[in-house]
Amino acid sequence: MHIKKAKDEKQISRRQLLTGAGIAIASAAGAGLIPEAHASKSEFPWGYKKIDPARAGRIAYEGWYKNFCCYGAASGILAPLQHDIGDPYTRFPLEATIWGHGGAAGWGSLCGSLNGAGMAISLIAGHAGEQIINDVIAWYAKTKLPIYKPANPRAEFTQINKSRSALCHISVGKWMRKEGVVFESPQRWERCARITADVAVKTVELLNDWVDGKYKITRRDQVRMYHMPTENNCKQCHGSNVPGVPEHL
Repeated sequence: MHIKKAKDEKQISRRQLLTGAGIAIASAAGAGLIPEAHASKSEFPWGYKKIDPARAGRIAYEGWYKNFCCYGAASGILAPLQHDIGDPYTRFPLEATIWGHGGAAGWGSLCGSLNGAGMAISLIAGHAGEQIINDVIAWYAKTKLPIYKPANPRAEFTQINKSRSALCHISVGKWMRKEGVVFESPQRWERCARITADVAVKTVELLNDWVDGKYKITRRDQVRMYHMPTENNCKQCHGSNVPGVPEHL
């Protein structure tokens, strides 16, 4: 009898403790003592509302001149959602994408605009969005870019080209050679700003189709195609020394 009573009191005390803790967390969040995101868990992924591609392009272009390619592309997609949907997108600091410039802190790997688009797609669609960024990357590599033409360009240039790669150093390097300019030139800045807008526009177009149920996959998964994570154009940089990859070990 005493054992049962003690157990019941313990359970009641535990419920009271948890209830009190919940009230304390809610009160602290309301008072601004802890971030709201810690007080309530948002459903993930965060969802999507259709964006005008021209709007995404304008924001991305201007964003490049503020914090470069990754920030620009992410802003072109996420800033409209922050405005049109609000929470939870308003909790995401766009400045968290600055690291992705120049293929991640200038290392020349995946083009920063693709980094930014991928981050945005993940927030919007989670795992379901991976095929969309796969298609955006394939489109980037095979398309003559830039396409985007701003209303008030900062500089003019003559060359557009297919990078045949998703890598920053190949995309930029091949274009610089054709245009005959150095990296720190107004023409190169403008070219990258326009390509950042192109990536935001393309991504939004695919996302609009996705939310309407009209999206169709155009590119197979890289690992399944090449039996490991890789580009498909190694010899344009590495000559005959590209290591072979067995299909089965």
